[in-house]
Amino acid sequence: MITCEEVLREISNYLDEGLTSELRAQVQEHLRICRNCKVLVNTARKTLTLVADHFVMELPHGVSGRLIERLGIR
Repeated sequence: MITCEEVLREISNYLDEGLTSELRAQVQEHLRICRNCKVLVNTARKTLTLVADHFVMELPHGVSGRLIERLGIR
């Protein structure tokens, strides 16, 4: 059975459908039983979708200023 570390290493290939059918089946079986890896793969998938769609979200008033201050950019 494939491990969490192996799933992590193959996330990009899995999402790009670049795995052999055997490895893909192993990853899918692992995702069926491992909640942590399933959440990780779903989050990566959603993030890629947002980036690909050029998602822009307006931050609530004051958030960007506090973020810039916290990062020490000013």
